Amino acid sequence: MKKIRINNLFLSYISIMIILISISYAIVEYYTNEDYLQVDIIKIVNGNQILFGNKCTAIIATTSPERAYSIQLALEKRYDQRPTTHDSFSDVLNSFNITLERVNIERFDGQFYYSNMILKQNKNVLELDTKPSDAIAIAIRLHAPIYVNKTLLEEQGQNIC
Repeated sequence: MKKIRINNLFLSYISIMIILISISYAIVEYYTNEDYLQVDIIKIVNGNQILFGNKCTAIIATTSPERAYSIQLALEKRYDQRPTTHDSFSDVLNSFNITLERVNIERFDGQFYYSNMILKQNKNVLELDTKPSDAIAIAIRLHAPIYVNKTLLEEQGQNIC
């Protein structure tokens, strides 16, 4: 039997999410692969930057050192001495049979990047607005695919080869 770890500070957020999933479901726009590319490279660089992209084109985005560390732990399949919020969130999703279908990194407004996590429980689907760094950290833990909008990658991406 799997032991469930829940961070007390995160419990309120989790409760609200479970209520939202149980009571109201968003109508999810289905995405075509023509608009998105699957992310095939994710790295942490310079301690607090996430490099993510497809083939030789990647976006480099700044995040907090804590989020970068959590992503690095997930990439290395390691756990910290105490669970991170991303570990706890992933455990809750698993415990309630909620799957993370995909992460879509959508757009950049000049200051912030925006993404959505597509969550599914049975036939119910929820599109949840999430910071890309949080979505990436959770998706890696749950082995969920991460996609980036092609136009966003073309406009913000850099050649890394």
